[in-house]
Amino acid sequence: MPPTTWVAAAPDRLASQQLDVLSAVFDRASGQTHLLAEPLPQILAVLNNAPGTSLDVANRLSISFDIEESDSLAQRISECLDELAALGLVVKA
Repeated sequence: MPPTTWVAAAPDRLASQQLDVLSAVFDRASGQTHLLAEPLPQILAVLNNAPGTSLDVANRLSISFDIEESDSLAQRISECLDELAALGLVVKA
């Protein structure tokens, strides 16, 4: 089975505001505001640039934040993508 490709909600659908260590993300479509901790806002930002698999996202984050890419990072990103999907902020392509 091919890996899942994820797509972020349209940027004009979401409004974000940094609140110290959290980000408040208002979803205009649902009317809900979500408080997100790292790395969820960063994952959304990466997916706003281009859809990708959990491995793509892990690779982009490792480059952007100068962290070592690993299987554990990819697994954590996969879990985060599931969390964002449950909130309706990302969808499977």
